[in-house]
Amino acid sequence: MKLRYKRPDEDVSRLIEARVIDRRRTPADMSDDYRFCAAVASFGMILRGSPFCPGWTLEAVREIAGGALGADPNGYRAEFLGLVEEASELGAEPRP
Repeated sequence: MKLRYKRPDEDVSRLIEARVIDRRRTPADMSDDYRFCAAVASFGMILRGSPFCPGWTLEAVREIAGGALGADPNGYRAEFLGLVEEASELGAEPRP
């Protein structure tokens, strides 16, 4: 991966190069936090009608988030699942 940036007070850009390795991980290999965050991001993209999540559904978001509740001491994750359910009931899923 190559990333070039320039600080606000400089005229010359800087280059950062890093090697990215595809470890072929499956969702089951990922932490609850990672999977839950992916579900939240997908939810927002679905509601916006983003072209970057074709085929994703609110049901898929519900399954991923529901399987990644983990520790939820304040109930925020459960509350998110309620929002997904409400969006589904309101028909918020974009139509093709």
